[in-house]
Amino acid sequence: MMNPSSESHISCPLLNRMVLDHLINNLINGDYTIADQLGITASMVAPLTDLRPAEINRLAELRGCVRITIDIPALSRLLDRLMQDRSKEKLVHELVRRDAPQPMLEHLFQITSREATAMRFALGLPGSPGRARQPTEAEEHKAWELMQELGIPANRMNAEDWLALHDSTGIPLRVLWPMVNEWQQPKEMAV
Repeated sequence: MMNPSSESHISCPLLNRMVLDHLINNLINGDYTIADQLGITASMVAPLTDLRPAEINRLAELRGCVRITIDIPALSRLLDRLMQDRSKEKLVHELVRRDAPQPMLEHLFQITSREATAMRFALGLPGSPGRARQPTEAEEHKAWELMQELGIPANRMNAEDWLALHDSTGIPLRVLWPMVNEWQQPKEMAV
């Protein structure tokens, strides 16, 4: 049964042995930082560094000697952050796969040209295709109408908005980005 408190702890001989080995190795090498953090007193240093492997195993098997503690609220916050980072990474990769221009990646995620190139390479995509083609009149009209429906200025669009605009219009992101940003606010352009 799970511990209802904000901390959970376990005692496992293998983990205990790893912690003890780490502590003892640090002490032998003259690094007392972990000993200080764990509250190991000076009188315990000599006996710990003199332990034989079998004695370390025996200590590791005794319950209560070493407890691994997990701060559940902190772990939950860190997991939430990791999941947000994963979602962001998926969005960035999707934009890169769909040939988003460098200024878009920089605006949305502060990704440098070098980072974008490295991502393209890691995703197995060809190098940057260069300058975007000019939109057709039909593409401009289609994008303009959708931007009017969305009612979002280009400078407030997030990655999902840009992907939705791309999906709805079929216009490449490389073409959409400069065209829509030129308008700044959808209501400024006359039809």
